[in-house]
Amino acid sequence: MKNTDILSEVFETLRLTSDIYFKTDFRGEFAVEIPPERRRIRFHLVQGGDCWIRVPGTDPARLTEGDLAIVPYGMEQILSKTPHTHPVPLPDIMGALANGVLPHGTGSGSTRLICGYCRFDEDIDHPVLTSLPPLVLIRAADLGAEPWAATTLRLMSLEGNLGAQGMSGILSRLLEIVLIQSVRRLTPKTGRADAGFMAALADARLSRALNAMHSEPHRAWTVSGLARVAGMSRGRFAHLFTDIVGSPPIDYLTTWRLIKARALLANTGLDMAEIAQRCGYKSVPSFSRRFKLMFGVGPGSFRRSPEDRSVTPL
Repeated sequence: MKNTDILSEVFETLRLTSDIYFKTDFRGEFAVEIPPERRRIRFHLVQGGDCWIRVPGTDPARLTEGDLAIVPYGMEQILSKTPHTHPVPLPDIMGALANGVLPHGTGSGSTRLICGYCRFDEDIDHPVLTSLPPLVLIRAADLGAEPWAATTLRLMSLEGNLGAQGMSGILSRLLEIVLIQSVRRLTPKTGRADAGFMAALADARLSRALNAMHSEPHRAWTVSGLARVAGMSRGRFAHLFTDIVGSPPIDYLTTWRLIKARALLANTGLDMAEIAQRCGYKSVPSFSRRFKLMFGVGPGSFRRSPEDRSVTPL
């Protein structure tokens, strides 16, 4: 059984893409409310100055130069100079956008942000995304032991300041790198124990089981078989996997098989029988029924309809 780079495989299958909304020049006692927008993962990198970010379900957090805020799930958020300033809606000031820079407010000082987003196949619910907290903060001052992450953030800021041809393309790719780096270093807390997909990958026993599912999704895995791979009793494995990943082992396996099938339908010319076999289904009808149950459309219709398999545009 080969060792699979599971995190890379998950993000590749999600078909992650990214782009920059704008840079900001916010001044004085500004406050801007950014409305919810589908399930996009939105970013704010502080190039200069400081601000507060408010996201529902979290405490206000102050951002200073070099800090990065990541807001998953397309949630609404407020960027402001002080933590309680009443905001103006973002659409009300978008008319001032010029040359990729959004000005707002008057007065001394300037808060300069790079604001962008990552989008993905929104019909997919993978634990690597659903286990993210509503706000992820990456503090520049905390990255001393992680020069790879600090370097990426620094390069984003330098490229944003340069403003040369190709800036948007470079920044969008760096956003994807930052997201994967951020997820890799993240172990969410439940209040009882570490939980979330990254916690499962960090656990040697659960990681072996996940590697088995990802490297050989076609095999007729059972909970007992996966428990043997993990080196645990069946009951203990099933309980620990469900508690940390958030779904029972076979439910996760089914979800991953169908996510994989979705990518194969969109990106390859393999026939339906071959895709079904690669994803652990003995017949095309059983595969088609399960695929439609999860995604609301049959695999044949999904493959024929570009609008069903494309990432929603801006």
